[in-house]
Amino acid sequence: MSFYVIVQKGSSCGPTLACFQRSHIFTYTLTTGRAALAIIDYAYTGKLEIAMDTVEGILCLANDLMLGTVSKWCEEFLYSILNLDHIHFVWDLARMGNLSSLIRDCIRKMQETFQDFICRDSFAKLSLDALIQVVQSESLNVQTEDQVVLAISQWTGSLKHTDGTERLPDLLREVRWNAVSNEAWQRIAGDENVIKLFPHFSDYMKACKAGCGKANDPLIPCPFNRKARCYNKNITLLIGLDNHQNQPEYTFALHDVSKPRESKIICKMPGRKYASAVAFRDKVVIIGGYKPRASNTVMIFDLPTRRSKPAAPMKFSRTECSAVRCGDFIIVFGGKDHYWNHHASCELFRPLKNEWKQLPSSQTARRGAAMVSLEDGRVLLLGGDTGDTILTLVECATLPTDDWRANTAGTYNPFWRRLTPMHEARMAASACVLNGRIFVAGGVSRHNEILQSVEYFVPPKDEKAIGFWTVVQWMNQKRDTFTLLALENRLYAFGR
Repeated sequence: MSFYVIVQKGSSCGPTLACFQRSHIFTYTLTTGRAALAIIDYAYTGKLEIAMDTVEGILCLANDLMLGTVSKWCEEFLYSILNLDHIHFVWDLARMGNLSSLIRDCIRKMQETFQDFICRDSFAKLSLDALIQVVQSESLNVQTEDQVVLAISQWTGSLKHTDGTERLPDLLREVRWNAVSNEAWQRIAGDENVIKLFPHFSDYMKACKAGCGKANDPLIPCPFNRKARCYNKNITLLIGLDNHQNQPEYTFALHDVSKPRESKIICKMPGRKYASAVAFRDKVVIIGGYKPRASNTVMIFDLPTRRSKPAAPMKFSRTECSAVRCGDFIIVFGGKDHYWNHHASCELFRPLKNEWKQLPSSQTARRGAAMVSLEDGRVLLLGGDTGDTILTLVECATLPTDDWRANTAGTYNPFWRRLTPMHEARMAASACVLNGRIFVAGGVSRHNEILQSVEYFVPPKDEKAIGFWTVVQWMNQKRDTFTLLALENRLYAFGR
């Protein structure tokens, strides 16, 4: 197929390249000129070199000139660079070239890797049309709807201009607002970038608020997509500390329990030995530890952005302390200070306010106690090491679970009360709640032996009862300083 190339100069728009084939005329910018020259070389040599800076022009020319083979080569090249760093570029060219298979594969890849994708620079460069198609899916790879809201907020905040944002309301309608937490709701409701792009955003949010209670009624119009997502509940975040380096380092990894031999490292950051880590929504709060002395430092790691920031410090320095989430709060107990004295003190952290509140102390100072919370606000301390002995002791306190009731925390009298002790003394054990029962496993015994045993506690239903313990089947191996996790009605043990 023959065609002619003429470079026109002197126009008000700068030089252009005009390509004539028979009676048809095509006009391109000079950027496409390199692509035209590449196709001319191909016509003479039978060879065509496709690169990142020429693929757009070559694909455009190939489609206009109906060069099907060249279009196919461009598609193959785009597949070869289809990764999260270039996916916005590949998507744009797939749309331009009407490459339907590549379009579907781009969307599928963004949906399957959404939690990784939103941390890449390419996410901010994604077109609005592409983002709408990504978040439409019921199988979007997220653990909570909050991650979708935070991703939209992040995307709008990175926009350099408002061109092409007319469909922002369509994007917001794909959020399952009935599954969004109050914190994420408030955060985006006050997002100036979204309000700037969508002046009627506050009215839309009011309509969504009203529609949340009726989202399950198919006969009532809903202002957002009511199709429930299949949140990935099998994915959990693992945090490990490498003590073999001069500078201790945390490793954050995503683990799918349906694929027990696979874990995907997502990031690393400097760490502190014997710190406590507590999950709070899409964040991890890292508390205390020592480096090189016991610390009162608190760091918050944000999972969607993979970044950490300091939070308000504790009143006391603590290492080997106990910590657990209880509703909107995180409770921290015991541990050792920088003089290696054992703590009996207890503090309450309000992540939503970045504030600490002192709670009544226990009568028994100790480190390495297991700690769990129940949905009704009860917090239990299990075992621990006083320095003289390892305990079977079980203590319980009751707390509010909502941040607005923070002022009432610690007002129960007595605050700590003793329940039935465990069958076996333990420190550095792990505990979790499964179907209302508290399971405790492993740890170190009074004879300094690592334990393999497991027992569960049935909490009392009234203030006068003290509950009871039952010994169950042991773990397959001895463990201490590990994590016991309840997921899908099963117990999982992570760590040594």
